[in-house]
Amino acid sequence: MTVKPIIALQDVTLWRRTQEEYSYDLKRSLFAMIERRYRKPARRCVLRNVSLSIRSGEKLGIIGPNGSGKSTLLKVIAGILAPSNGSVRVGGSVAPLIELGAGFDADLSVIDNIMYYGILLGHDRDWIKGRIDRILDFAQLYDHSTEPFKALSSGMAARLGFAVATESNPDILILDEVLSVGDESFRRRSAERLARFWDERVTVIVVSHDTAFIKAQCERVILLEEGEVVTIDSPEVAIRDYERRIGEGSVRSGHAAARFDAATIEAMNGRLFRGNGTVLDEQKLFIIRDGKKHWIRDPYWLVQNGYEWGRDVTYVEGGVLSTVADGDPI
Repeated sequence: MTVKPIIALQDVTLWRRTQEEYSYDLKRSLFAMIERRYRKPARRCVLRNVSLSIRSGEKLGIIGPNGSGKSTLLKVIAGILAPSNGSVRVGGSVAPLIELGAGFDADLSVIDNIMYYGILLGHDRDWIKGRIDRILDFAQLYDHSTEPFKALSSGMAARLGFAVATESNPDILILDEVLSVGDESFRRRSAERLARFWDERVTVIVVSHDTAFIKAQCERVILLEEGEVVTIDSPEVAIRDYERRIGEGSVRSGHAAARFDAATIEAMNGRLFRGNGTVLDEQKLFIIRDGKKHWIRDPYWLVQNGYEWGRDVTYVEGGVLSTVADGDPI
């Protein structure tokens, strides 16, 4: 008997408006017309004819350069985005850990937000009430339980989002670079909690630039390039294909060259970079400003300043960032 997959995508295509159009309002549009800078709104195809079948309990990795559509694909599977064409079928409960802290109401208290976020994830009200103490304990937010969400630091918000999303036992767990955010203590504790999902019959879909983690934890890996599935194979085959394409220059990657010279550093002003190693110092997030690299200590800073992790962060190999002088941390 043929077993139906828990997730099935058939010829999924998604068109989205460009970031420039999202940022326009009437006043900005009028000024742009007056200054002859106005451009007609454009659309970009971020996923193209993606067909995918995932069986229950499978551990699937997704790799690819920045801007290849990895996070967008997760959002389509989670039901956050609807495809322009094609079909998506998901046969179970989903816990999406895509943007920790997204979905909370700034003016509600921490406890009310636990209820609110839990309901958004599809949980019963009584079920959530019975787990509030456990969630607060894991997030270490007992002393802030009655405060409004907007009073929390970005690190606290990330801990709360993670605690609520992982409290349940979903059929499908979706992870988007979750282990790369938060301080070292939070990363350790979140990794310990996530480990149980690998031991249970939970379907896990994970996006990560840490190819060592993908190779060790996933059964199959998808390589995306410019919104298209290039490879679906074993971790070894997919990662080797990715590295080969980068080496040949066939992938227009978010990975930078092996060294930054002075001209490159000047041209990269305002860009975000992160090392692609496994050592903590190599995974720090930096922004280049005025010829120096500034360590961004809190990844939630990206959200506050309009950046997106999957779109705006460029990964570099080895110690390339050591060629850039240090500036003050942010």
